[in-house]
Amino acid sequence: MMRVRLIFAVLSVCLCACAQADCPQGDLNNDCRIDAADLRVLAEAWLGDANTPADLNRDGHVNQADLAVVAAAWGRTGCPIVINEVLAHAHANAPDWIELHNLSGLPVDIGGWTLSDRKDDLGRFQIAAGTILEPFGYIVFYENTHFGNALNPDTRTPFALSENGETLYLFSGDDEAYPNYLAEAPLGPSETFTSFGRYRKSTGEYSYVTMSELTPGMANAYPRVGPVVINEIMYHPAGDADAEYVELLNIDEGPVTLFDFISMEPWRFRDDSGIDFRFPSDDPVTLEKGEYLLLVKDAVAVRQRGVRAGVRMMPWGSGKLANQGEHLYLLKPGDVDLAGTRYWIEVDRVDYSDGGHPENFANNIDPWPAPADGLGLSLNRLFTRKYGNDPNNWQATIPTPGSAND
Repeated sequence: MMRVRLIFAVLSVCLCACAQADCPQGDLNNDCRIDAADLRVLAEAWLGDANTPADLNRDGHVNQADLAVVAAAWGRTGCPIVINEVLAHAHANAPDWIELHNLSGLPVDIGGWTLSDRKDDLGRFQIAAGTILEPFGYIVFYENTHFGNALNPDTRTPFALSENGETLYLFSGDDEAYPNYLAEAPLGPSETFTSFGRYRKSTGEYSYVTMSELTPGMANAYPRVGPVVINEIMYHPAGDADAEYVELLNIDEGPVTLFDFISMEPWRFRDDSGIDFRFPSDDPVTLEKGEYLLLVKDAVAVRQRGVRAGVRMMPWGSGKLANQGEHLYLLKPGDVDLAGTRYWIEVDRVDYSDGGHPENFANNIDPWPAPADGLGLSLNRLFTRKYGNDPNNWQATIPTPGSAND
């Protein structure tokens, strides 16, 4: 009891109330609110075994640092219902679908909530009255029987999902428990029978990324990785600024050709600041299993840094990598819409930073390694088969263009 009284005393000076989407950090009893019940969980684990959810900052201890996390979120409530997985590109007789997930240990009545693909028309499909999403449960809505079915009385305006990318919306309306809650799921272009799922990165932020398999009504699979990945990034070389490069690696079990023979379009590599490189169409590039390919600003400058014999290099032309950080994309051709616009599917993506821009991150900490910013090191991917758009899968180390990372 002494530990509980001490914690209450600390929190008494930092009470606040704040509503947020998703369950707030510090929700230790899975009811999507920060209150005395979470304090009890924290008190029971105080200075004890760190192998517990009460170790909120993952430093191996349950102590004042974890109390500070609870204190900072004290009084906050969140909505535990999220758009969890979406299949937007099904063909033939298979329907598209939208999966919702309850993150909490309490049942939630989502009857009357709505799903839509238009922010200016959130009420396109209304979830039937009395629909209960059980604790930690899942529910799936299908295009042919729910949101796309004009004969369904809950469908006000039938809609279909777009394989070319869009944003989906879940709206609670005037729900008594969670009023005016709006969840958004931004989705990119997708391949046939490939879903987007909600994935938590090491920064605590969530993204909708391509899943390795479909899991309607179940926990999401791991993100799909490959077949070709961005494996090393030299964005700010010391000395010669033209010695920039991005290393690609084929992690598939066989050769991969960077060309789509159906659309007759090559793959692309681009960034946010002017690079837009299209791989050759007249002589398509094929990477053998385990083969590296260097995309470079200047081949001579990169070669002088030491590149293993036989490694192919391709200059990307105009543009340069941003020293402060940016988004890098490896893309393959997707569909063409009725207006003739080609859409591009992400094969791999890395949103890197230079370690000096905490304002760009939710917790005000830039987790990217600063020594890669002009100090002679490059960003090296740690695990080629793990999700790449996360700073915890990258380190700053000795450059190894065209070779295995250190």
